[in-house]
Amino acid sequence: MKNQSLKNRTVGLLLFFGLLSLIVRGQFIKKIDSLALVHHNKGFNGNVLFSSNDSIVFTGNYGYSDFSNKKALNDSTIFELASVSKQFTALAIVQLKEKGLLEYSTKVSEIINNFPYDNITIEHLLRHQSGLPDYQDIFYNKKYWKRNKIAYNQDVIDVLVKLKLDLVFKPGSQYDYNNTGYVILASIIEKLSGQSFKSYVHKNIFEPSGMSTSSVNGVSEIHQTYLNIAKGYTYNNRKGKYQKVENDKKHKHILWMNGIVGDRGIYSSILDLEKWKKALRYNKLITEEGKYEMLTVDAVSSKYGFGFAIYETESKGRWVYHNGSWSGYKTSAIYLPDSNEYLLILSNNRYKETYNKLEEDLYNIILENTN
Repeated sequence: MKNQSLKNRTVGLLLFFGLLSLIVRGQFIKKIDSLALVHHNKGFNGNVLFSSNDSIVFTGNYGYSDFSNKKALNDSTIFELASVSKQFTALAIVQLKEKGLLEYSTKVSEIINNFPYDNITIEHLLRHQSGLPDYQDIFYNKKYWKRNKIAYNQDVIDVLVKLKLDLVFKPGSQYDYNNTGYVILASIIEKLSGQSFKSYVHKNIFEPSGMSTSSVNGVSEIHQTYLNIAKGYTYNNRKGKYQKVENDKKHKHILWMNGIVGDRGIYSSILDLEKWKKALRYNKLITEEGKYEMLTVDAVSSKYGFGFAIYETESKGRWVYHNGSWSGYKTSAIYLPDSNEYLLILSNNRYKETYNKLEEDLYNIILENTN
Protein backbone atom coordinates (compact mmCIF):
# COMPACT_ATOMS: atom_id res chain seq x y z
CA MET A 1 0.00 0.00 0.00
CA LYS A 2 2.80 2.42 0.85
CA ASN A 3 4.49 1.82 -2.49
CA GLN A 4 1.20 2.34 -4.32
CA SER A 5 0.53 5.52 -2.35
CA LEU A 6 4.02 6.85 -3.14
CA LYS A 7 3.54 5.97 -6.80
CA ASN A 8 0.20 7.79 -6.90
CA ARG A 9 1.75 10.83 -5.21
CA THR A 10 4.61 10.87 -7.73
CA VAL A 11 2.21 10.64 -10.66
CA GLY A 12 0.14 13.42 -9.12
CA LEU A 13 3.17 15.69 -8.76
CA LEU A 14 4.24 15.02 -12.33
CA LEU A 15 0.77 15.88 -13.60
CA PHE A 16 0.70 19.03 -11.45
CA PHE A 17 4.07 20.32 -12.67
CA GLY A 18 3.20 19.33 -16.23
CA LEU A 19 -0.02 21.33 -16.01
CA LEU A 20 1.82 24.24 -14.38
CA SER A 21 4.39 24.19 -17.19
CA LEU A 22 1.61 24.32 -19.79
CA ILE A 23 -0.01 27.26 -18.00
CA VAL A 24 3.28 29.18 -17.82
CA ARG A 25 3.98 28.40 -21.49
CA GLY A 26 0.50 29.58 -22.43
CA GLN A 27 0.98 32.84 -20.53
CA PHE A 28 4.35 33.38 -22.24
CA ILE A 29 2.86 32.80 -25.69
CA LYS A 30 0.01 35.19 -24.89
CA LYS A 31 2.51 37.88 -23.87
CA ILE A 32 4.39 37.58 -27.16
CA ASP A 33 1.19 37.65 -29.18
CA SER A 34 -0.22 40.59 -27.23
CA LEU A 35 2.95 42.61 -27.76
CA ALA A 36 3.07 41.77 -31.46
CA LEU A 37 -0.57 42.87 -31.76
CA VAL A 38 0.29 46.19 -30.14
CA HIS A 39 2.90 46.74 -32.83
CA HIS A 40 0.54 45.43 -35.51
CA ASN A 41 -1.95 48.12 -34.46
CA LYS A 42 0.88 50.65 -34.79
CA GLY A 43 1.62 49.47 -38.33
CA PHE A 44 3.68 46.26 -38.16
CA ASN A 45 2.88 43.86 -41.00
CA GLY A 46 4.84 40.62 -40.88
CA ASN A 47 5.69 37.34 -39.19
CA VAL A 48 7.28 36.49 -35.83
CA LEU A 49 8.86 33.25 -34.57
CA PHE A 50 10.40 32.27 -31.27
CA SER A 51 11.99 28.86 -30.66
CA SER A 52 13.69 27.36 -27.63
CA ASN A 53 15.80 24.20 -27.53
CA ASP A 54 14.92 23.46 -31.16
CA SER A 55 11.19 23.53 -30.46
CA ILE A 56 9.02 26.24 -31.99
CA VAL A 57 7.28 27.95 -29.08
CA PHE A 58 5.48 30.66 -31.00
CA THR A 59 4.67 31.80 -34.52
CA GLY A 60 2.51 34.78 -35.36
CA ASN A 61 1.24 36.20 -38.64
CA TYR A 62 0.14 39.83 -38.62
CA GLY A 63 -1.38 41.27 -41.76
CA TYR A 64 -1.08 40.55 -45.45
CA SER A 65 1.36 39.18 -47.98
CA ASP A 66 -0.52 41.10 -50.68
CA PHE A 67 -2.29 44.29 -49.65
CA SER A 68 -4.27 44.57 -52.89
CA ASN A 69 -6.27 41.37 -52.33
CA LYS A 70 -5.72 41.12 -48.55
CA LYS A 71 -4.07 37.72 -48.82
CA ALA A 72 -3.14 36.71 -45.29
CA LEU A 73 0.40 35.91 -44.23
CA ASN A 74 1.17 32.39 -42.99
CA ASP A 75 4.18 30.63 -41.46
CA SER A 76 5.47 29.55 -44.88
CA THR A 77 5.29 32.99 -46.52
CA ILE A 78 8.71 33.99 -47.82
CA PHE A 79 10.23 37.45 -47.32
CA GLU A 80 13.22 39.23 -48.79
CA LEU A 81 15.75 38.87 -45.93
CA ALA A 82 17.80 41.92 -46.97
CA SER A 83 21.11 41.92 -45.06
CA VAL A 84 20.17 38.82 -43.06
CA SER A 85 21.21 37.19 -46.37
CA LYS A 86 24.86 37.92 -45.55
CA GLN A 87 25.14 34.97 -43.14
CA PHE A 88 24.35 32.57 -46.00
CA THR A 89 27.00 34.17 -48.21
CA ALA A 90 29.53 33.95 -45.38
CA LEU A 91 28.76 30.28 -44.69
CA ALA A 92 29.21 29.45 -48.38
CA ILE A 93 32.69 31.00 -48.20
CA VAL A 94 33.50 28.86 -45.13
CA GLN A 95 32.38 25.80 -47.11
CA LEU A 96 34.75 26.69 -49.95
CA LYS A 97 37.55 27.15 -47.44
CA GLU A 98 36.86 23.71 -45.97
CA LYS A 99 36.97 22.27 -49.49
CA GLY A 100 40.43 23.76 -49.92
CA LEU A 101 39.38 26.21 -52.63
CA LEU A 102 40.48 29.34 -50.76
CA GLU A 103 42.00 30.67 -47.56
CA TYR A 104 40.70 33.63 -45.63
CA SER A 105 44.04 35.29 -46.37
CA THR A 106 43.61 34.78 -50.13
CA LYS A 107 43.64 38.07 -52.01
CA VAL A 108 40.54 38.84 -54.06
CA SER A 109 42.75 39.79 -57.02
CA GLU A 110 44.03 36.19 -57.13
CA ILE A 111 40.48 35.00 -57.88
CA ILE A 112 38.82 37.81 -59.82
CA ASN A 113 40.67 38.93 -62.92
CA ASN A 114 41.55 42.63 -63.15
CA PHE A 115 40.21 43.34 -59.66
CA PRO A 116 41.66 46.82 -59.08
CA TYR A 117 42.66 46.44 -55.42
CA ASP A 118 45.60 44.16 -54.70
CA ASN A 119 45.59 44.22 -50.90
CA ILE A 120 42.04 43.12 -50.08
CA THR A 121 41.62 39.58 -48.72
CA ILE A 122 38.61 37.32 -48.32
CA GLU A 123 38.63 37.97 -44.59
CA HIS A 124 38.60 41.72 -45.13
CA LEU A 125 35.37 41.27 -47.10
CA LEU A 126 33.79 38.97 -44.52
CA ARG A 127 34.56 41.29 -41.60
CA HIS A 128 33.77 44.59 -43.36
CA GLN A 129 37.38 45.70 -43.33
CA SER A 130 37.90 46.20 -47.07
CA GLY A 131 37.42 49.94 -47.44
CA LEU A 132 35.62 49.39 -50.77
CA PRO A 133 33.30 52.15 -52.00
CA ASP A 134 29.58 51.53 -51.60
CA TYR A 135 28.19 50.07 -54.83
CA GLN A 136 24.71 51.43 -54.09
CA ASP A 137 26.05 54.99 -54.12
CA ILE A 138 27.84 54.27 -57.40
CA PHE A 139 24.85 52.69 -59.12
CA TYR A 140 22.52 55.45 -57.96
CA ASN A 141 24.67 57.91 -59.89
CA LYS A 142 23.42 58.36 -63.45
CA LYS A 143 26.98 59.02 -64.60
CA TYR A 144 27.96 55.45 -63.84
CA TRP A 145 24.84 53.39 -64.64
CA LYS A 146 21.91 53.61 -67.04
CA ARG A 147 18.79 53.07 -65.02
CA ASN A 148 16.88 51.28 -67.77
CA LYS A 149 19.17 48.26 -67.33
CA ILE A 150 19.17 45.79 -64.42
CA ALA A 151 22.60 45.52 -62.77
CA TYR A 152 24.11 42.19 -61.72
CA ASN A 153 27.14 41.24 -59.66
CA GLN A 154 29.48 41.20 -62.63
CA ASP A 155 28.39 44.75 -63.39
CA VAL A 156 29.52 45.82 -59.92
CA ILE A 157 32.95 44.32 -60.57
CA ASP A 158 33.14 45.84 -64.05
CA VAL A 159 32.31 49.30 -62.74
CA LEU A 160 34.90 49.00 -59.96
CA VAL A 161 37.49 47.96 -62.54
CA LYS A 162 36.55 50.82 -64.82
CA LEU A 163 36.38 53.59 -62.23
CA LYS A 164 39.25 52.48 -59.98
CA LEU A 165 37.89 54.63 -57.17
CA ASP A 166 40.06 55.20 -54.12
CA LEU A 167 39.50 52.95 -51.13
CA VAL A 168 37.88 54.60 -48.12
CA PHE A 169 40.68 53.32 -45.86
CA LYS A 170 43.55 50.86 -45.85
CA PRO A 171 42.17 47.28 -45.87
CA GLY A 172 42.32 45.66 -42.45
CA SER A 173 42.81 48.94 -40.61
CA GLN A 174 39.21 49.51 -39.49
CA TYR A 175 35.64 48.21 -39.51
CA ASP A 176 33.04 49.88 -41.69
CA TYR A 177 29.88 48.00 -42.66
CA ASN A 178 30.04 47.43 -46.38
CA ASN A 179 27.55 45.87 -48.82
CA THR A 180 29.99 45.84 -51.73
CA GLY A 181 32.19 43.27 -50.00
CA TYR A 182 29.39 40.71 -49.83
CA VAL A 183 28.54 41.24 -53.49
CA ILE A 184 32.17 40.43 -54.30
CA LEU A 185 32.01 37.37 -52.04
CA ALA A 186 28.99 36.07 -53.99
CA SER A 187 30.97 36.47 -57.22
CA ILE A 188 33.91 34.60 -55.66
CA ILE A 189 31.54 31.75 -54.78
CA GLU A 190 30.42 31.62 -58.40
CA LYS A 191 33.99 31.73 -59.72
CA LEU A 192 35.33 28.95 -57.50
CA SER A 193 32.30 26.66 -57.54
CA GLY A 194 31.50 26.99 -61.23
CA GLN A 195 27.85 27.56 -60.33
CA SER A 196 25.61 30.57 -60.09
CA PHE A 197 25.25 31.96 -56.58
CA LYS A 198 21.61 30.92 -56.64
CA SER A 199 22.40 27.32 -57.63
CA TYR A 200 25.26 26.99 -55.16
CA VAL A 201 23.23 28.21 -52.18
CA HIS A 202 20.26 26.03 -53.13
CA LYS A 203 22.34 22.87 -53.48
CA ASN A 204 24.79 23.37 -50.62
CA ILE A 205 22.70 25.21 -48.02
CA PHE A 206 18.96 25.07 -48.65
CA GLU A 207 18.71 21.40 -49.66
CA PRO A 208 20.81 19.88 -46.84
CA SER A 209 19.04 22.14 -44.33
CA GLY A 210 15.58 21.13 -45.56
CA MET A 211 14.72 24.74 -46.48
CA SER A 212 12.18 23.79 -49.12
CA THR A 213 10.59 27.20 -49.72
CA SER A 214 13.73 29.40 -49.73
CA SER A 215 15.34 30.85 -52.82
CA VAL A 216 17.91 33.36 -54.05
CA ASN A 217 16.34 35.96 -56.28
CA GLY A 218 17.57 39.29 -57.41
CA VAL A 219 14.87 40.39 -59.82
CA SER A 220 11.13 40.97 -59.68
CA GLU A 221 10.27 37.71 -61.47
CA ILE A 222 10.11 36.04 -58.06
CA HIS A 223 6.66 37.58 -57.63
CA GLN A 224 5.44 35.59 -60.62
CA THR A 225 7.28 32.38 -59.62
CA TYR A 226 6.32 32.12 -55.95
CA LEU A 227 2.68 32.38 -54.95
CA ASN A 228 3.34 32.56 -51.21
CA ILE A 229 5.58 35.62 -51.13
CA ALA A 230 5.25 38.74 -49.02
CA LYS A 231 5.31 41.63 -51.48
CA GLY A 232 7.15 44.74 -50.33
CA TYR A 233 5.26 47.91 -49.42
CA THR A 234 5.97 51.44 -48.20
CA TYR A 235 3.62 54.03 -46.78
CA ASN A 236 2.52 56.93 -48.96
CA ASN A 237 2.01 59.84 -46.58
CA ARG A 238 0.29 62.01 -49.19
CA LYS A 239 -2.28 59.35 -50.08
CA GLY A 240 -2.50 57.98 -46.54
CA LYS A 241 -2.12 54.35 -47.56
CA TYR A 242 0.43 51.67 -48.43
CA GLN A 243 1.79 51.35 -51.94
CA LYS A 244 3.86 48.74 -53.74
CA VAL A 245 7.50 49.56 -53.21
CA GLU A 246 8.00 49.56 -56.98
CA ASN A 247 5.77 52.65 -57.12
CA ASP A 248 7.70 54.55 -54.43
CA LYS A 249 10.03 57.13 -55.98
CA LYS A 250 12.23 57.01 -52.88
CA HIS A 251 12.96 53.34 -53.62
CA LYS A 252 13.20 53.49 -57.39
CA HIS A 253 16.73 52.04 -57.24
CA ILE A 254 15.24 48.54 -56.92
CA LEU A 255 14.24 48.80 -60.58
CA TRP A 256 17.90 48.50 -61.60
CA MET A 257 19.70 47.15 -58.48
CA ASN A 258 17.55 44.10 -57.73
CA GLY A 259 19.74 41.81 -59.81
CA ILE A 260 22.64 42.16 -57.36
CA VAL A 261 22.89 39.45 -54.68
CA GLY A 262 25.16 38.31 -51.86
CA ASP A 263 24.62 41.30 -49.64
CA ARG A 264 20.86 40.64 -49.96
CA GLY A 265 18.59 38.69 -52.29
CA ILE A 266 17.67 35.61 -50.24
CA TYR A 267 13.98 34.96 -49.67
CA SER A 268 12.93 32.71 -46.83
CA SER A 269 10.17 32.00 -44.31
CA ILE A 270 10.25 31.88 -40.51
CA LEU A 271 9.91 28.08 -40.66
CA ASP A 272 12.82 27.68 -43.07
CA LEU A 273 14.99 30.02 -41.00
CA GLU A 274 14.42 27.82 -37.95
CA LYS A 275 15.75 24.92 -40.06
CA TRP A 276 18.73 27.08 -41.02
CA LYS A 277 19.46 27.76 -37.35
CA LYS A 278 19.41 24.04 -36.57
CA ALA A 279 21.69 23.26 -39.52
CA LEU A 280 24.15 25.85 -38.26
CA ARG A 281 23.94 24.72 -34.65
CA TYR A 282 24.47 21.03 -35.39
CA ASN A 283 27.16 21.48 -38.06
CA LYS A 284 25.17 20.04 -40.96
CA LEU A 285 26.78 22.50 -43.36
CA ILE A 286 30.25 23.23 -41.97
CA THR A 287 32.50 21.82 -39.27
CA GLU A 288 32.58 22.94 -35.65
CA GLU A 289 35.87 24.68 -36.40
CA GLY A 290 34.32 26.51 -39.34
CA LYS A 291 31.41 27.63 -37.20
CA TYR A 292 33.80 28.86 -34.53
CA GLU A 293 35.57 30.97 -37.15
CA MET A 294 32.25 32.42 -38.33
CA LEU A 295 31.18 33.40 -34.84
CA THR A 296 34.50 34.83 -33.66
CA VAL A 297 35.40 38.52 -33.74
CA ASP A 298 38.87 40.04 -34.09
CA ALA A 299 40.61 43.16 -32.78
CA VAL A 300 39.45 45.33 -35.69
CA SER A 301 35.87 44.06 -36.08
CA SER A 302 35.23 43.66 -32.38
CA LYS A 303 31.50 43.00 -32.82
CA TYR A 304 31.35 41.27 -36.20
CA GLY A 305 32.29 37.76 -37.30
CA PHE A 306 31.53 36.33 -40.73
CA GLY A 307 28.03 37.47 -41.75
CA PHE A 308 26.93 37.90 -38.15
CA ALA A 309 27.13 40.67 -35.59
CA ILE A 310 28.33 39.21 -32.28
CA TYR A 311 27.48 40.76 -28.93
CA GLU A 312 28.27 39.57 -25.42
CA THR A 313 25.46 40.00 -22.88
CA GLU A 314 25.29 39.29 -19.15
CA SER A 315 21.76 37.95 -19.36
CA LYS A 316 21.95 35.49 -22.27
CA GLY A 317 25.61 35.12 -23.21
CA ARG A 318 26.31 35.70 -26.88
CA TRP A 319 23.92 37.38 -29.28
CA VAL A 320 24.49 36.13 -32.81
CA TYR A 321 22.56 38.74 -34.68
CA HIS A 322 21.76 40.51 -37.90
CA ASN A 323 19.08 42.82 -39.16
CA GLY A 324 18.24 43.85 -42.68
CA SER A 325 16.60 46.63 -44.62
CA TRP A 326 15.82 46.66 -48.32
CA SER A 327 13.04 48.48 -50.11
CA GLY A 328 9.76 47.29 -48.62
CA TYR A 329 11.33 44.94 -46.05
CA LYS A 330 12.85 45.08 -42.58
CA THR A 331 14.13 41.92 -40.90
CA SER A 332 15.71 40.86 -37.63
CA ALA A 333 17.21 37.51 -36.57
CA ILE A 334 18.58 36.92 -33.06
CA TYR A 335 20.22 33.58 -32.27
CA LEU A 336 21.25 32.91 -28.67
CA PRO A 337 23.56 29.87 -28.89
CA ASP A 338 24.20 29.58 -25.14
CA SER A 339 20.51 29.09 -24.35
CA ASN A 340 19.56 27.79 -27.82
CA GLU A 341 16.87 30.37 -28.44
CA TYR A 342 15.96 32.03 -31.72
CA LEU A 343 13.85 35.10 -32.40
CA LEU A 344 12.77 36.17 -35.90
CA ILE A 345 10.90 39.25 -37.09
CA LEU A 346 10.16 39.65 -40.80
CA SER A 347 8.27 42.72 -42.04
CA ASN A 348 7.15 43.48 -45.59
CA ASN A 349 6.02 47.07 -44.98
CA ARG A 350 9.25 48.54 -43.62
CA TYR A 351 7.75 48.86 -40.14
CA LYS A 352 10.01 51.49 -38.61
CA GLU A 353 10.08 49.88 -35.13
CA THR A 354 11.06 46.39 -36.36
CA TYR A 355 14.36 47.15 -34.73
CA ASN A 356 15.08 48.39 -32.22
CA LYS A 357 11.68 48.67 -30.45
CA LEU A 358 9.83 45.51 -31.49
CA GLU A 359 12.83 43.22 -31.21
CA GLU A 360 13.79 44.84 -27.89
CA ASP A 361 10.28 44.45 -26.48
CA LEU A 362 10.13 40.78 -27.53
CA TYR A 363 13.60 40.11 -26.15
CA ASN A 364 12.58 41.56 -22.79
CA ILE A 365 9.65 39.13 -22.65
CA ILE A 366 12.09 36.28 -23.33
CA LEU A 367 14.28 37.55 -20.47
CA GLU A 368 11.31 37.72 -18.12
CA ASN A 369 10.38 34.15 -19.00
CA THR A 370 13.94 33.03 -18.21
CA ASN A 371 13.97 34.79 -14.87
